[in-house]
Amino acid sequence: MKKTQRLLILLLAALLMLAACSKPAGNGNAGQEDAGNAGQEDVTENEAGPTAPVDAKDAAELIGMLSSRVTADNASEYDFTDQAMVYLEYLGTHLRNRSYGEAAIESNRPDEENAHETAQEWIVSELKQAGYTDDQIQLEPFSVNWGPADVLEGRNIILTVEGEDPSRQIIVGAHYDGDGVGDNGSGTALLLATAVGLHGTQPHFTVKYIFFDGEEFGMIGSGYNARNMTREEIDSTIYMINMDSLAFGDYCNIYGGTTGEFMEPLEPEDMTPPQATEAYDFAAATAEDLGFRVLRTADLDGYYAEHGTGPEITARTLYTNPWTPDNPAPANNYAMSPATIPASDHVYYMDNGIEYIYFEATNWFAESADGDIYGTSYTGYIETYNSSLGEHGMFMNTEYDTWENLNAYFPGRAEEHFHIFSPLLSALLLASPQ
Repeated sequence: MKKTQRLLILLLAALLMLAACSKPAGNGNAGQEDAGNAGQEDVTENEAGPTAPVDAKDAAELIGMLSSRVTADNASEYDFTDQAMVYLEYLGTHLRNRSYGEAAIESNRPDEENAHETAQEWIVSELKQAGYTDDQIQLEPFSVNWGPADVLEGRNIILTVEGEDPSRQIIVGAHYDGDGVGDNGSGTALLLATAVGLHGTQPHFTVKYIFFDGEEFGMIGSGYNARNMTREEIDSTIYMINMDSLAFGDYCNIYGGTTGEFMEPLEPEDMTPPQATEAYDFAAATAEDLGFRVLRTADLDGYYAEHGTGPEITARTLYTNPWTPDNPAPANNYAMSPATIPASDHVYYMDNGIEYIYFEATNWFAESADGDIYGTSYTGYIETYNSSLGEHGMFMNTEYDTWENLNAYFPGRAEEHFHIFSPLLSALLLASPQ
């Protein structure tokens, strides 16, 4: 998706709602293919799916009882950074343009050979080589009407690993479509490396790994999957973990918390803190247990107002969106800490009442150097303070989001970020009641 489309968040949200209604209702289990079946078919949406957010009280209570088998003492065994870097380089050099449909035409690399289907095949191949079976890997095709004549078709790749307690599940996802190594080759690389690295390790709860398609055209794949969850699936989901753009940004961040639908930047009097932050709190506490430093909302509230910039960027540290009703952003107040802007694959799960944890690397303290014509200042779309790099400090959704630029401008940064996000992800997937 072009930068202007993605950054006009509210217009995008409205279009998504229209797209969501473009298919007739049907069986929510229809259209899931064995990974060996190359046939594409339309999938209709689930008539029994949720029409309003559900009460997640049971999941919230369970989150408060969780701990992880991954600890500071054994975290290195669950850190799959090396494999993630191998995958990231492969995505950045061999599978650069993973866009599909009109997104491929409008991508920053339209003249390069399209690798969308090749990326699908590669992900499935890596999962099978790791030892996962056809019964565990499904392709979820979807088809969405996008205007009078345009039909966008794609496929989510779903790996299901049954847990000791299969009555509950954790969903973890990252979108593989797009044309960036950061957005979102980085999330794809870490998701795949984690699935491969944890093969043979049975989680306590069932884990569903989803490689989402169609995020760059408005979270279409994740929206399709979430809208087709049955009530039982929703109620059984403890939390959803989303990973998007982990490589370029100055700060490693985690987010969480249910927010409303913001139609425009909010005035301070209209701002309210997010609800349902138990999953975020558990992720932050788990990170601290692993030996990482975590700066939460209370630590960042008012820091920019006092210093005119963000805190020092330090190693082995996690941050979050710093803006609160008492200390809002100087402009573009779309999300309150510790939540983030509703513009990635967590959104429809949040709308289902499922708590989410979101990994991202970016910079919420950076101001646009181009007159803020797209409303990018203080929103996390600008990834670095250095406005001479990329497009005024922004790499996602630009031609600068490449493997070559990542290594030229930020050598070692992706690896450093993976060393934080990888063991934390493993810990969250291997959680169980105390």
